[in-house]
Amino acid sequence: MKKSNWLLLTTILVITSAILFFNFSFKTEVDSMGDDITALKEVTNQYAGAVNTGDFDLWISIWADDAVQMPPDTPARVGKEQIREAMKPGFDKMNLDITIHSIDDIKVYGDLGLVRCTYTLKMTPKAGGETINAVPDAKDLCLYERQSDGSWKIIYDCNNSNVPPK
Repeated sequence: MKKSNWLLLTTILVITSAILFFNFSFKTEVDSMGDDITALKEVTNQYAGAVNTGDFDLWISIWADDAVQMPPDTPARVGKEQIREAMKPGFDKMNLDITIHSIDDIKVYGDLGLVRCTYTLKMTPKAGGETINAVPDAKDLCLYERQSDGSWKIIYDCNNSNVPPK
């Protein structure tokens, strides 16, 4: 075989190998991102399920120890203990009904996942009484971080109403 043919064949093999390698790497990354998006949807639905069943322990377990919760009209709650102190009474005194109407966007950046959704929240006193339409139309932006075990935990959560103040 001539030297020029050998060089051409070697070049073709190297290029073909590189194309196959990069296609495989890209597919693996896309598949992994799809798995991450599915996992973030699942943990978002797990959050709602914990609220709706009154399972405070499950709900608080979704939060990272150093998480920050930023609800409207109140200072940020920094750390799981502040979040626990602020939210436990609501779980104790109310039957909560959160409905996630849409998950509008999910982005994954390495070990960070961002979920944007819309929701409503109703509360009924456990002691009896009328159901309160506490949050008739709201949006949430939640930042999750992948943990060493592969699970996702909330590290920042910010929400507010779409309804103008009265």
